[in-house]
This record gives sequence, C-alpha cells and structure tokens, in this order.
Amino acid sequence: MGLIISNSWLAAFSAGTVFGITSTYLFIKYKGVAVPTAVPMEERYEFPDPRDEYRLILAVRNDLKMQKGKVAAQCGHASVAAYAKALQNKPKTLKRWLRYGGTKITVRIESEEELLELDKIAKGMDVLSSICEDRIRRRIIRVR
Repeated sequence: MGLIISNSWLAAFSAGTVFGITSTYLFIKYKGVAVPTAVPMEERYEFPDPRDEYRLILAVRNDLKMQKGKVAAQCGHASVAAYAKALQNKPKTLKRWLRYGGTKITVRIESEEELLELDKIAKGMDVLSSICEDRIRRRIIRVR
C-alpha cells in the first residue's frame, strides 16, 4: 500500500509540473511579452504639466577654458552642493526632481556677467541657485 501512495504522489507532482510549464509557455506565446520600445531623447524630457519640470541646470563658463576633466569635477561638486541645498531648503521640490529621474542639463555660458545675470533671474523666479567657485576663483553656477 505504501508503494501505491508513493507512486500517486509522484504522478501528481509530475502532472502539476508539466501543467505549470505548459501553461507558462502557452501564456507567453499567445499573450505575448511586451517588447520595450525606444523613446526618442526629446520625448524623455517632455512633461505634460509645466509644474512637473524639475531639472538641475549646470551652467559652465566657457571663457575660463577649463579642461574636460576639470569641468566634470566642478559639475560633480556643484551637483552635490545643489542636492544638499535643496534637501535643506526645498525637500518637496527635491523629491519631485528625483521622482522624474533627476534630470541634469549642462549648458555653456560665455562670461561672468552672463553667470551673474542667470543667478539674478533664478533668484527672481524663486528657483534655488548659487555660484560655485574653486580655489583659483573659477566659477560655475548650478540652478534647479
């Protein structure tokens, strides 16, 4: 009798395994697996509501003639400082920025005057902004 019970268990297990594998195969074959489609770069940064546009803008002074590595290092410092400032002053804005992917955009500006004008405009629009200087007085601006 013990042998019959043992065989019944094995038969039930085998039938369940075959059914599971077959149903999974048929489901995938006939239901189809959604193939991710590539989204054009322009559409990735479009927001349906302008209030949802949260970006970190890094404006780099072109007149300083910094090497690419120096620019990258300064942008890294500015990004971390901007994050810390937003965390302290506007945590809800920071949370939204992170929710929408933490978009960062780097732009070139040509002079210190243009830098100061950007800073003034940002502050006038209640946008977090500040100027980052390194030890030899090269300036970069970071704006939300």
